[in-house]
Amino acid sequence: WRFLLGSEASAAVLHRHPLQHPEVAADAVRVLLDRETGEGERDLALAVLRDSNLDLVTEEQLASVVDHVLSEGRARQVGFLIDRVHEQRGLSATFLVALRDRLASSNAAPVRSVAVEVTGLLAKLDEPFVARMFRDPSPAVRSTTADLLERTEMQDRAQALTLIREHLAVEQHRSVISACLYALGSLVRTAERRVRQWEPPEGTGS
Repeated sequence: WRFLLGSEASAAVLHRHPLQHPEVAADAVRVLLDRETGEGERDLALAVLRDSNLDLVTEEQLASVVDHVLSEGRARQVGFLIDRVHEQRGLSATFLVALRDRLASSNAAPVRSVAVEVTGLLAKLDEPFVARMFRDPSPAVRSTTADLLERTEMQDRAQALTLIREHLAVEQHRSVISACLYALGSLVRTAERRVRQWEPPEGTGS
C-alpha cells in the first residue's frame, strides 16, 4: 500500500490485487481527509476501500469525508464511497438523511446532484426532498432527480409519477423535460407490464 501511494500507480492495480487490512483502510481514510493529497492518491484510496475494508470506515469518518467535498470529481467519488459502504454493511436512514442534507446544502450543483443519488439509498421515497430538488436552480440537479424517480421501487411509483407530472407542468429546460419524459415513460411501461402480468386469462371467469 505504501509503495503504491509513492509510485503513482494506477488504481486499476487494486482491482486485480485487492489489499484487505485494517491499517490500509485507516490510511486510505486519512488520504481522503487530507486536503493536500493529489487525485491519484485519492483514486487509490477509493479503490482500496472495498469489501472488508469498508467495515472499518466509521460513520464519523464518512461524514468528515463528505465535509471535504470541494469539486465535481470529489463529489462523485464520495457518492461512490457512500453507496459502497451502504451496500457492504448498511447505513441507518437517519445517517443517510444527515449526509444527504449536508450535500444538498452545497453551493456546487454537482454536489447537490450526489445528494439526490444518496436519497435513492433510502427504503422509501422522500417526496418533500424530491419536490425540493425539482426546484433546484441547476438543470443537472433536476435531471438527476428525474433519473432517481425512474428507478423508484414499486411501492412508491404512484407518487413518483405524480411528482414527475407536476414538475413537467412547470419545467422549461429541454434536457430536464427529456429526462422527465423518459422517467415517465419508463414508469408507465413498468406499471402496464405489472397489470398484464396479473390479468387473468380470458374465459376463466376469475
